[in-house]
Amino acid sequence: MHLADLIGMGCGLLAALFVASGVPKIRRPFELAIALVRFGIVRRVRPGLGRLLGTVEVAVGLAVALSPVLFPVSIAALLLLVAFTAVVVRSLAAGQSVECACFGTGERTSMATVIRNLVLIGVALFVAFAPGVPTIDQRISGILAGTLLTCGYLLISSLAVLKPFSAQLDGQGR
Repeated sequence: MHLADLIGMGCGLLAALFVASGVPKIRRPFELAIALVRFGIVRRVRPGLGRLLGTVEVAVGLAVALSPVLFPVSIAALLLLVAFTAVVVRSLAAGQSVECACFGTGERTSMATVIRNLVLIGVALFVAFAPGVPTIDQRISGILAGTLLTCGYLLISSLAVLKPFSAQLDGQGR
């Protein structure tokens, strides 16, 4: 495996995660609008702001996947990730666990959210500063790998929220 393969995988992971995060915000902007109020970023619920943020995420994801020049688009991804992480850390430091609408799954913020974002910040830094640009084949392979990882993450995240396999031992159903 060459360095350009790893860069392609980093691009694919960032692209898949940003698109997977942005699309639900475009489709259901109200959930993010409520989260922005809970995080203390705005005072009123503004669905248009939720849709705008979702659109920015999808645009950044597509740009990371398709741009021939990686530095500016990976820096855009990095800035978004740093901003998201700062908001979550501030919320956790205040003792709040907010339903973040991160991927439209009802996920609540926790240290796991911070760790996930720190890993993604590392990926964005690697893509921004790695010497080399992946070929189209390496980008396609990276997008496939990133999509697979993203789907796995979303499946686990959704199962953690929905708890479909939990059992009630006291005889009462849900």
